[in-house]
Amino acid sequence: MANTLGRAAGITLKTMPFVLLRMGLYFAFGFLFCLYWVFVFLVGQGAAAIHEYARIAVWIVALLLPFPFVRWFREYFLYVLKTAHVAVVVRLALHGALPEGKGQVEWGKEKVLARFKETSVLFLADRLVTAVIGSINGMMQSMANLFQGVPGLQTLVSAAKVVLRFSLTYIDEAVMARNFMKEEETVWQSAKTGLVLYAQSWRQVLKTAVFLGIAALLSYGLLLLLYLIPFLGLAGLYPKWKLLWIGFAFVFAAATKLALFDPWAMTSMILAYLDATKDMVPDREWEDKIAGASKKFRQIQEKAAAAIPSSPVSPNG
Repeated sequence: MANTLGRAAGITLKTMPFVLLRMGLYFAFGFLFCLYWVFVFLVGQGAAAIHEYARIAVWIVALLLPFPFVRWFREYFLYVLKTAHVAVVVRLALHGALPEGKGQVEWGKEKVLARFKETSVLFLADRLVTAVIGSINGMMQSMANLFQGVPGLQTLVSAAKVVLRFSLTYIDEAVMARNFMKEEETVWQSAKTGLVLYAQSWRQVLKTAVFLGIAALLSYGLLLLLYLIPFLGLAGLYPKWKLLWIGFAFVFAAATKLALFDPWAMTSMILAYLDATKDMVPDREWEDKIAGASKKFRQIQEKAAAAIPSSPVSPNG
C-alpha cells in the first residue's frame, strides 16, 4: 500500500493544474456559500421586526432556494472536472505522460465529452455505479451478522461501515476510471465489467479504501480544528454571529479537504484498483450475485446489452 500511496502523490503533483483549479472553485464556492448565509441572516433579522414567523419563512426559503443551483454546479461542472481529472490520472498511470500540444485540463475535458457525449449520461452512470458499490459492500459485509452479541465487536463493525461509506466516492471514481482504459467498451459495458472486477478484488481494494476513509475523516477533523481557531475568535468578538462563524469553519474545512486531500485520495484509489484488477477476467458467477443483490446493477446490465449491436442475420438462415 505504501508504494501505491507514494506513486499517487507523484501523479497528483503532475496534475497540479487540476488541483489548483479545484482549489479555486471550492474556495470560491465556499466563500459565496458563506456570503449567501450572511445575507440570509441579515434579511431574517429585518423580517423579524415585522413578525417572528416572517424570519422563519425567510430561513425556510433560504434552505430550499440553493438546491437547483448547487445541483447544476455539481452535475454540469464539478462532475466533468472530476472525471477529466480521472482521465488524466489514468493516462499518467498507464503511459507516464500526456500527448503533447494540449493542456491537461483541456485534454481531460475532451476525453470526457468524447466518451460520455452528454453530461447527463456521465451523471447517471456515476449515480448507478455509486449505488451498486454500496450494494456490493453491503453484500460483502453480511458476515458481520456472525458477530452479533459479541461484546464490543459489533461497535467496531459499525465504525468500519461508517468509514467505508466515507470512502465510497473514491471507489466510485476508481471504477469509472475503467472508461478511459478500455475505450473499445461502451460506457455501460465498462461500468458493468468494472463493478464485477471490484467485487472480485474487494478484499485488496478494501484495504486502501478503509485507510483513505480514515485519513479523510482525520484530515477533515484536523482542518476543522485549524479553522475553528480564527473563527471562534471572531465569534467572541461578534457573539450575535456565533453560529455563522462556526458554520464558516465547517465550510472552509470541507473546501480545503476537497481541494487538497481528495485529489491524492482519488489517485491512490485508482492505482489500487488498477493494480488489483490488472490480470483479472470478469466472473459470470459474480455478475449473477451482484445482479441478485442490486436492481441498479440490473439496469446497468440492460443498458450494456442494449449497446451491443445484434449480429446480422445471414440470408441463408
